[in-house]
Amino acid sequence: MIIAQGHELEKQFGATTLFKNVSFSIDSNARIGLVGPNGVGKTTLLKMMMGIEEPTKGEFTVNRGIQVGYIAQENALNEDKTIWDEMNDVFAGLITKGKKVTALQQQIADHPEDQELLKQYDQLQFDFEQAGGYTYQADIKSILNGFKFSENTWQKQILSLSGGEKTRLAFVKLLLQKPPLLLLDEPTNYLDMDTLDWLEGFLKNYPGAILVVSHDQYFLDHLATQIFELQFGKLTTFKGNYSQYQAERELRDRQQEAAYEKQQEEIKKEEEFIQKNLVRASTTNRAQSRRKRLEKLERIDPPKHQAKVKIHFSSDHPSGKEVLILNDLSIGYPEKTMIEDISFQVNQGDRVAIIGPNGIGKSTLLKTIMKQLPIKHGTIKYGAALDIGYYDQELQSLDPKETVLDTIWNRHKTMPERDVRSILASFLFTAKDIDKTVGQLSGGQKARLTLTVLSLEHNNFLLMDEPTNHLDIEAKEVLEDALRDYDGTILFVSHDRYFINQLANKIVSVRSGHAKIYEGNYSYYLDEKAKQAAGLTPSEVANDDVVEENKKPVSQQKLSYQEQKLRDSQKRKLERRVESAEKLIGELEEKISNIQNEMANPEIATNFDKLGPLQEELSAKQKELEQANSEWEEAMLELEDFE
Repeated sequence: MIIAQGHELEKQFGATTLFKNVSFSIDSNARIGLVGPNGVGKTTLLKMMMGIEEPTKGEFTVNRGIQVGYIAQENALNEDKTIWDEMNDVFAGLITKGKKVTALQQQIADHPEDQELLKQYDQLQFDFEQAGGYTYQADIKSILNGFKFSENTWQKQILSLSGGEKTRLAFVKLLLQKPPLLLLDEPTNYLDMDTLDWLEGFLKNYPGAILVVSHDQYFLDHLATQIFELQFGKLTTFKGNYSQYQAERELRDRQQEAAYEKQQEEIKKEEEFIQKNLVRASTTNRAQSRRKRLEKLERIDPPKHQAKVKIHFSSDHPSGKEVLILNDLSIGYPEKTMIEDISFQVNQGDRVAIIGPNGIGKSTLLKTIMKQLPIKHGTIKYGAALDIGYYDQELQSLDPKETVLDTIWNRHKTMPERDVRSILASFLFTAKDIDKTVGQLSGGQKARLTLTVLSLEHNNFLLMDEPTNHLDIEAKEVLEDALRDYDGTILFVSHDRYFINQLANKIVSVRSGHAKIYEGNYSYYLDEKAKQAAGLTPSEVANDDVVEENKKPVSQQKLSYQEQKLRDSQKRKLERRVESAEKLIGELEEKISNIQNEMANPEIATNFDKLGPLQEELSAKQKELEQANSEWEEAMLELEDFE
């Protein structure tokens, strides 16, 4: 059931149109991810849906009785109350109803023969139970624990909480209210991995619709069943999660590019024919006719692409094989030890991720390795020929008074200005941006400038603290590729699970003041944690690994000659299916284009007897094209299992 709709929404700021003709609908159980580059208007669209901002044109309507929840409106907590009392306020009406149930119980005890009283009690108790009267306290406890508010904090006054804790508590309160339509703007920011995992599970079972703006691909992959892309002033809808959206968007772009190029070839041929034949008396009528048809032709636009940051890391010289060895290391501050007994080794080419709850000491570990903090106990051995680069999540390596241009130039005084400007342009700094001071930049711009500085240092060992903070999805994807291609070694802190899974070959998990090493990516780490949670012994884990090995795609197991031969044959068949589908798609697209051109002919457009059969043929070909696209996608998915 549709519970909300946007109809031809438009937003202008002065002479600038942020977006226009934005129309969409939201079902009662929707799980929608709203994506797009920074600055395209995603938050503005959410505020329109809340009525905080008015559209220049169009309207957003919500069904009667549908409450819309938005985290930015829920930050007004009563700071004089305790955490528990503030959360109880969400259920004030239910608590009042519970008191009435208790009062009726007492009345019935005094007048057990009163049938009207019994009937009234039965109805009230049923309503109370249906509204969650016996479970709301369990809900409060579950969500508070999920957001890392342990029981010993529930009686704390909200006034004593930090800004981050108040933000998380406002989120708890919103989730307890369970509005039928939940709008979330970057809900994963500043949440640690445990909380993110819990939140995903909670939202999957949420009894309402969810529309979320997020740059967290992992979160969108696990939650969204529909993607709204806001880009170039318009909104496009896609079915599936973020990964499926990426594949579909790339397919659409390829098809549009192919159609555009084909039409351009046809236009060129027509123009050449017209040019040659327009001056000849014998062919001028034909040439004029084709020129009129060409003028009426609906032109296909080439696919638009958002400008992407260009990032490249390389080292001037290789390091030794052993890059870093930590032995029995304890770190922290004079008044407090953060982590003890840290022992692990980083080798050349490793991509090691440090994960753990917020405030556990991950950044402290990097600062200790950088010698910004003294070692409390143990040793750090640095490898030979090591050249370390450091990305600080607080972006404090930049001078706020320097301009963007001088930030690079002062570090590379012999670099020609033209080259400096070119490098900054590749990191999406415009001519106006480079004269701004660092203090005037946004968080995303500061992050890109820090990456620019780091890329020019050509270190062979990168220490990176939350490098994806402040970056949009597109920039994060480029950073992932750049770091994957980097010829050095990386030790990084991150809470971005997708980024970790794509990059890391080792995980250092920090919990309860201790560090544990996992030899794999984030998916491997989760598998190991699941085995530990199931209470498997080491031998059972080993046996389980054998079972998992048997579950792996055939490509990851050792195959006999005959099995490999069969596998290669199956792969070739799939490749032929893909080629055949691609050929059919091209042929159908050409036929559809020809039919559309024929229907655009004025002689046919006004003749229903001719137009009707063409419309039927067009519908049939479009249906065949849809089936061919499905066949291509299915074959491609099967082919991926052989990679």
